[in-house]
Amino acid sequence: MTLDLALLLKDHPEVVLFVLLALAYLIGRLRIGPLDLGAPPGMLIAGLIFGHLGFTVLPGIETIGLFLFLYAVAFQAGPAFFTVVLADGVSYVMLAAIATVAGFLLTLLCQAIFQFEPGVAAGLLAGSLTSPAGVAAALDTASSGTLRLPGSATTDGILSNISVSYAITFLIGDVLVLLLARGMPKLFRFDLRAEAHRAAQEKHVVEGDVQTRADWQLTRRAYRVAKDHLVGLPLASVQEKTGCSIIKLKRKGNLIEFDGETILQAEDGVAVWGRIKRQDLLDELFGNEIEDEDLLTFTITNQEVTITNSEWVGKTMGEAGFTEQYACYPTRLSRGGIEFPVAPGLVLERGDVLTLTGPKSRLHALTKQLGHVEENVNATDLVTFAAGIVGGFLIGQISLKIGGFTLGLGTAGGLLLVGILLGYLRSVHPTFGRVPPATLWVFKEMGLLFFLAGVGVEAGHGLVNAMRTTGPMILLCSAFIATLPVLAAYLYGRRVGHMNPALLLGAATGSVTCTPAMAAVSTDAKSSIPTIGYAGTYAFATVFQAIAASLMVRF
Repeated sequence: MTLDLALLLKDHPEVVLFVLLALAYLIGRLRIGPLDLGAPPGMLIAGLIFGHLGFTVLPGIETIGLFLFLYAVAFQAGPAFFTVVLADGVSYVMLAAIATVAGFLLTLLCQAIFQFEPGVAAGLLAGSLTSPAGVAAALDTASSGTLRLPGSATTDGILSNISVSYAITFLIGDVLVLLLARGMPKLFRFDLRAEAHRAAQEKHVVEGDVQTRADWQLTRRAYRVAKDHLVGLPLASVQEKTGCSIIKLKRKGNLIEFDGETILQAEDGVAVWGRIKRQDLLDELFGNEIEDEDLLTFTITNQEVTITNSEWVGKTMGEAGFTEQYACYPTRLSRGGIEFPVAPGLVLERGDVLTLTGPKSRLHALTKQLGHVEENVNATDLVTFAAGIVGGFLIGQISLKIGGFTLGLGTAGGLLLVGILLGYLRSVHPTFGRVPPATLWVFKEMGLLFFLAGVGVEAGHGLVNAMRTTGPMILLCSAFIATLPVLAAYLYGRRVGHMNPALLLGAATGSVTCTPAMAAVSTDAKSSIPTIGYAGTYAFATVFQAIAASLMVRF
């Protein structure tokens, strides 16, 4: 029996999709100099090759991917979107707007000079700004039936032009922004690591205070008060000296109630709970450990809580007193889908998802005060998730006619709007819409890859012709459209906003939604500070770029 693999794949486009997924991750592992390609560029490359060879994927898969990706991105950004507006919002909104407007105007200039076919400019803008939301909005607008088709142009032709120009320029935008971001400290003569350290102090995220995973290895121990220097000390003093918590106190064979003012007596037994790196200090202070089932029997558990109580919002980790008052240790904090360093100076914000570890009874008392605790952290509220996508789609169909123009959000805009609103409402009232972080990542990642598979394969059909004709001009334009908006955003942030260069550099990469560039800058800075800046602009840039690309289709 002879197996014709090529013919088999052409007969089964559903299998092609999974072949492309595997290839996307394999290609994504390759490095080009300092750049990790990642799965999205890998999918575009694989899709272009397969499309050029005549393969197809399931019809409509890009639409399903579009819905999942846009809604998941917006839902994840919802809490941070409004929180950032209330805090440093003006600066971040302006950075994202300046980068988007600069990219839009440069694309218009290129269109005026080179007179690209309809749709090329929209794909050029979205690809150069590395914006999946932008190309999704452009494709949605082109297929909506509201465009006035110039000359002999057809809807299918415009859709193909958008896909091809986007596929050609996306990787160019990724590489150039990454290289530019890494070179900007030399270009503008500042010490990235020193500025990151200064920004960390200003933002109360002192990098030196950041706890590593090893620091959060916790342990329980039991000791007997057998040394004279301990007798007469209040428990609060012992806890301060050791950095650990006293969980139980046993006196004359019985467990007793106690507080920080309770005085230690000779032969008292204590159960100590804290970081394992304090073990030597505890042994030096107390002496040898003891085996006591009464002292050592208590349940330690982990709990994830969404901070909604306004009394805790604005406090630093240190001020919150999780360890001192509740014997609970914060081990992870996620904000808008981005993990932040756990540090005493980190300020808590509404919607933060905080993971705590501690004795079950004390942890329960603490999390009730902080906000909402999920009873089943693995469950997904698919009713709300699906309803949100349907609601976004329906809102996107609403349009308003003004003169000869039809204005509306479109499907992409509707999904972004509803996703942001529901994501924010969940952070305020987290009794609905539960989507675990891992599930949300799958929706976002798979949605984006499904979408790019459709775009890449479609673009592959016309790739060779495009590269022979307008390809060189598109690549030249992309170089300017990808880099100049980043420079414009950075210069505005420094000259007008007087922002810290390290924080601003992360924000500038976020203004063009270039995640690899942010990761490279954070690595160079040896700091999470650029990540904070990136999170500030990313959500706004996603929305602005969708609007800009949608408008560009009309030129």
